[in-house]
Amino acid sequence: MRAEHNLSLPSEFKKKLKRHRAFWDGSSVDRPMIGFSLGGWFPLLNYPAMRKFRHQEEINPDHLVPGDLLEDYDRMVAQWEGIEDDLIRAVAPIPPFPWMEAMLGQPVRVGDEAIWAEEGGFDYSQLGDLDFSENNPWRQKYLECVRTLKDHFGDLCPVGQPILRGVSDMIAALRGSSQMILDLYDHPKEYRILARPCADLLLGLVKEQQTISGPFAGGYVLEQFSLWAPNPVVRLQEDASGLFSPDFYANYLLEEDRRLAAAFPYSLIHLHASSLFLLDRILEIEDLDCIQINKDVGDVTIESELPSFKKVQAHGRKLLIRGKLDRDDLFILRKHLSPNGLYLQIVVETTEEALSLYDFFVPWS
Repeated sequence: MRAEHNLSLPSEFKKKLKRHRAFWDGSSVDRPMIGFSLGGWFPLLNYPAMRKFRHQEEINPDHLVPGDLLEDYDRMVAQWEGIEDDLIRAVAPIPPFPWMEAMLGQPVRVGDEAIWAEEGGFDYSQLGDLDFSENNPWRQKYLECVRTLKDHFGDLCPVGQPILRGVSDMIAALRGSSQMILDLYDHPKEYRILARPCADLLLGLVKEQQTISGPFAGGYVLEQFSLWAPNPVVRLQEDASGLFSPDFYANYLLEEDRRLAAAFPYSLIHLHASSLFLLDRILEIEDLDCIQINKDVGDVTIESELPSFKKVQAHGRKLLIRGKLDRDDLFILRKHLSPNGLYLQIVVETTEEALSLYDFFVPWS
């Protein structure tokens, strides 16, 4: 089966494509898109081949051999067979890996359950030492992963964009989060000079990945959200923006996010509850199609985030809510939100947990 030829697609898959198109179009629908993210909050558990790097002092590009992970990918893809929902799932270059930080030269560490990059240590006088070129070894390794996955899965499974950091996240990795905020007072010019190539790094990387992977069923997929779009799509994020004031966001990040969103036919920005006070500013990005908001673990509740959900819909943007949504959460969302342009991605530990929520696949009323 070649996924690019719609006539050969199974009827159930065509129904999924129809729902994804309706989501992006904001068309009138009987219910929102609903899907399940299997495996909980620790994605490294899906990649046992990475365990050999646990507690290694530092990983360099030569350590990673993409072909060594294909058994992990095959097992993960096989697990999807037992889940019936609206999602179009994809594989991606080691999603929990801090690719952007590595490309900026930050040391990468592996713990028991997570992979992270060391933060700080960069001085603005070293700006000329950063490698933003296409020959960056970590960039080349990332794209090698894309090619390996494309060659292995062919048209059976899309290769999508994983979590790639935003401008504020990249600069926070280089400077340290606290120092980055002080830079807005002490080094505003240097901050702006660094922000531009960081944004260009993300823009160029996503475009090159999409050139290598090509379209799947005529479109492209954001791996973390299993969200298909009928044309190239980009996932943005600014996790470190939770440290900015609305004015600082407008002065130091808004223009780069606006430029990134405008560079692709479809765009989505990932937000945590800690950044929702910036929502009014973020909604100023005219080309930003979808706002994705997490229901994070801890004290965050659906009730506390509901005003933000309603604001996104009132501004005519698509809304993606992701998190451990229980039955009470789903009843609240069904009561207060329109199903049009709405996608609920429910994080579950097991397929059995997903099965217990299938009664919500009914018309929204």
